[in-house]
Amino acid sequence: METMSSPAGQGGLFLLQFAVGLVIFALMLRFLMRAAHVDWRHPIVHFIAKVTNPLCAPANKILSTRGRWDWAAILTAVVIQAIFVWVIGLLTDRDFGAVAIALASITEIMNQLLDMMFWLIIIQAILSWVSPGYNPNTEIFNQITRPILAPFQRMIPPMGGLDLSPLAAIVAIKLFQIVVVGSIVQLAQGML
Repeated sequence: METMSSPAGQGGLFLLQFAVGLVIFALMLRFLMRAAHVDWRHPIVHFIAKVTNPLCAPANKILSTRGRWDWAAILTAVVIQAIFVWVIGLLTDRDFGAVAIALASITEIMNQLLDMMFWLIIIQAILSWVSPGYNPNTEIFNQITRPILAPFQRMIPPMGGLDLSPLAAIVAIKLFQIVVVGSIVQLAQGML
């Protein structure tokens, strides 16, 4: 059996992290697209729905999807992340408790969701400069970020034609990650 410190063990761990990361990325994107009421006829949206529907099916039996919040996608992501943390514990001969696994999984999902929002806002801001106006290929970024940016746009009106709300949203997201999620991570690390 390969140890985790060997190159083969590290390569296996990388592949496992990559696969789990892709699955969680798709689930978080599904959650954000549903929350933003993105047009489900868009090919990317259709692809994400098709890929994640089988994963979310068991959670949909527990949490039916109503309105804009796809809690089944979040629950599925947390469960997959918890299994991943548990497997890492097995592979490294560490016994994380159930509470520590739950906290680590929830904070990782929160961090990934916030990171995704951060990058979607960055991409949308760049696209608004590079490709202003309506473009069906970039409209998905506008649709996903519109609900995130709306509260900031109400507080910060455009100045000289420049919309500073993405900057305020990015600062708020990162502050939330550092203060709130960071505090939960610190609590979870204290349990390990």
